Amino acid sequence: MKRFTAVLLMGLTLMLILSACGSSNNGSNGTTLNITMTDFKYDPSAWTVPAGKPVTVNLKNTGTVPHTWTVMSKPVSGSYTAADQANVLFDSGVIASGASKTVTFNAPGTPGTYQVICTQPGHIEAGMVGQLTVQ
Repeated sequence: MKRFTAVLLMGLTLMLILSACGSSNNGSNGTTLNITMTDFKYDPSAWTVPAGKPVTVNLKNTGTVPHTWTVMSKPVSGSYTAADQANVLFDSGVIASGASKTVTFNAPGTPGTYQVICTQPGHIEAGMVGQLTVQ
């Protein structure tokens, strides 16, 4: 009987440990995104998150120049300008070459597709654009 109890306890402990590992969810149905920024793209470049929930973004800049991860309410066509600043829903701030940063924001409450850009001059034109799908 002692052996059965010990095996049962070990099994339950293992189940608890495994259930805590490998999840991309934060508490409260949030999501974690792991993104590498290079010159000049995001990897990956498309993400899906739940509407209105917290999103933690782990950003790593392996490129040679600074980058941002900026979610727009309206797409930017052409260069990012001061007029586009009114449409920024979230901005990671500038992340230097070789640096990493973790940021958290609430996903938009309205489902849809949102453009993600690097606001550094010339980076959109070089192809540093992604897509955030909110469901």
